Amino acid sequence: MIKLKNGAAFLATSSDTQTSNKVELIAVTYESYLGSKDVDGVPTPQGYINSWITDENNNNVFGGVNTQEDTEFLGNILFELTEAYIVDLKALNPKLIFENTLNV
Repeated sequence: MIKLKNGAAFLATSSDTQTSNKVELIAVTYESYLGSKDVDGVPTPQGYINSWITDENNNNVFGGVNTQEDTEFLGNILFELTEAYIVDLKALNPKLIFENTLNV
C-alpha cells in the first residue's frame, strides 16, 4: 500500500488530469498470467504481470493497466511494483510525499 504522508489530496495522473476525489491511500494490485512471445520466429511461453493502482473508492488512479514480462522483476513483485508506482506518482506530484507501507 502507498500512503500519502501529506494527507488526502487530489493527485495529478498526467500533465493535464487529476483524480476526481482526494486520495490518501493507494492499493497496488497485480495479476500474473502465462502467455507467449515470438523468439526468433518460435512461439515461446512467457509469464506476464498486469498491475494497476486504486484509491480508497476502488477507482483506478491512472485509468489503465500496466503489463510487464515477469522476468523484469528481481524478487518481491508487489514491493517492486509499489516502488515503481511511487516513482511515477512523485514525478507527477513533486510536492507530495508518498510512503511504501509494505514491511519486507
